Amino acid sequence: MRNFFTIAAHSLRANLRHRQGMIAIAVLLLGIVPVFFAMKGMLAELLAKGPWDIVAPWVVNTLGLSGYLVALLCVVFLGVMLGVGTLTQEKAKGALEALLATPLGPWALWWGKVAGCFLPAFAAGMVVSFGVLWALNAAAVVPVLGNPLFPGPVVATVGVGVPFLGLGIAALVNLIGLLVANPNIASLSVVVIVLAVSNVLPRLGLEFAEWSFAWVNAGTGLFILATSLLFAWRLLTKERIVLSAKRL
Repeated sequence: MRNFFTIAAHSLRANLRHRQGMIAIAVLLLGIVPVFFAMKGMLAELLAKGPWDIVAPWVVNTLGLSGYLVALLCVVFLGVMLGVGTLTQEKAKGALEALLATPLGPWALWWGKVAGCFLPAFAAGMVVSFGVLWALNAAAVVPVLGNPLFPGPVVATVGVGVPFLGLGIAALVNLIGLLVANPNIASLSVVVIVLAVSNVLPRLGLEFAEWSFAWVNAGTGLFILATSLLFAWRLLTKERIVLSAKRL
């Protein structure tokens, strides 16, 4: 357990200092601004269309879409970007081989890497996602209704569904990064998976403000995590990690 915390702390520092991590954070912040103003305009337009009883479903669904998009950007995409660059650098410098020459096991290394990219993405995601929901309420909802809206399903999607999805993706990204020669190239396949998931889930006929949407996201993340664990059980060894670094 001590080895896990050591690797997690080291990975966290390295991810936050790495140039790719800084670029990812900057791109993330720039991407959230247009999302906020687009959703603010949409909410204002919906609230002006008629009485609350009529527009309520659309307003709540728009809040759900806003929270989902921002959480997806922060927790999932930021987690992927943070987990890729440092692995490539550590393989090129031989740092992973040095670590594996110690009593450190491959599973402790894997989960330490997962924690090092998922935890900052999760923390940023919760702060930014709920901050955007609060700002949308303050700017568009409260002036009309007199009170903020934080629907339970939206809170569950942002606080539970997307984080489980992000954890599953982070586990898969780091597993691939440890086993293949070039984590940057391998991560492209994971990005494709993320894009597919983020596009398929909203098209299942579910509303963004439904409980089922939160649980489908959480279930998808758990499925990806279980699949990663299965592949890790079969493939994750010190020898494979060292060989992948030598092929870089």
